[in-house]
Amino acid sequence: QLKIAIDSLLDTTEPRKNLGRPRLPVDRCFSVAGFGTVVTGTLIDGSLTVGQEVELVPSGQRCRIRGLQTHRKGVKYADPGCRLAVNLSGISRSDIQRGEMVTTPGWLQSSDLLDAHFRMIPNAARSLKHNQGNSFHLYTSETRARVRLLDEKELVAGAEGLVQIHLSDPIPVVKGDLFVVRSSEDTLGGGRVVDAHPKRHRRFQ
Repeated sequence: QLKIAIDSLLDTTEPRKNLGRPRLPVDRCFSVAGFGTVVTGTLIDGSLTVGQEVELVPSGQRCRIRGLQTHRKGVKYADPGCRLAVNLSGISRSDIQRGEMVTTPGWLQSSDLLDAHFRMIPNAARSLKHNQGNSFHLYTSETRARVRLLDEKELVAGAEGLVQIHLSDPIPVVKGDLFVVRSSEDTLGGGRVVDAHPKRHRRFQ
């Protein structure tokens, strides 16, 4: 039933646009005998090609694509939106962590401060208070964060507002990215990044 539901959604879903800035959030990394380091993830925002030089963000390490596979089939070129395994040369498996972003060199920056539009889920177990600490999830990245409410004193279930999020660890992020915020027990809500590299704002201004 799940596969049928996904197939029906794909029939009416537009293909992901190629913005020319490939990003592959690493969700797994392992070694394969005779091939070396392999990472897996879902390719977004751009395409990747065998032989291409890539950069890992936020670590800044550079390497080259030795091979690509999608659904266990070898390909020379991958479009955005596909599930992908990337064989990387020039880097060790131990040098890569979940949450790194495989991309083209020189453009993607990490940030520890974000402006965002945030919405609480309708059945949130508790409200979100100003400067409250929670966990922040974006693609395969996870870090602790403090959420500063910019135009509200408190966000209750179903409410929304503008926030500035202070991350404990810098993560690779761009305007428009979607994220989720959780407490230690529950999902509180999520939102969309408005500015990935903002200045600090004063509340209610």
